Parts: sequence; structure tokens; C-alpha cells
Amino acid sequence: MSECKVMLVDDHPLMRRGIGQLLSFEDDFEIVAEASNGSDAVALAKETEPDLVLLDLNMKGMSGLDTLKRFERMTSKVT
Repeated sequence: MSECKVMLVDDHPLMRRGIGQLLSFEDDFEIVAEASNGSDAVALAKETEPDLVLLDLNMKGMSGLDTLKRFERMTSKVT
């Protein structure tokens, strides 16, 4: 099975690090990007094209739900 490319999005660095460490124990996951806010996440998603995004819904600035809506608009233009 090929690796699943994962992007972590959370405004707390300790949470991103903890989740990253947990995923590092599994060979099926590769962390390709980390972002601390929604704007950076959208830009990084365009570059890295992750298979899975672990997204904090409660972030300052662009909320996780707003970020999710931007992802949805971004992917609907591609397909």
C-alpha cells in the first residue's frame, strides 16, 4: 500500500507535534505539510496535494470550517 500524504493544521504547535509523533509510528502515513492557520493551509495544500488533512476546527483568524470551505472550492475547480 502506498503512503497516505497527510497535512496537519492546528494553531497549537504542541498538538501538531503530538499528532505528528503518533502518525510517525505508522508506515502508511507521511506528513507532507504543517500549518498553524487556515490561510497557510490552503496555500500548502495547493503545493503538496495531501490525501488527508487533519484540521482543527477552532482556530483564530480563518476558522477550521472556513478553511474547509476554501478546500472544497479549491477541489471543485480541479475536478
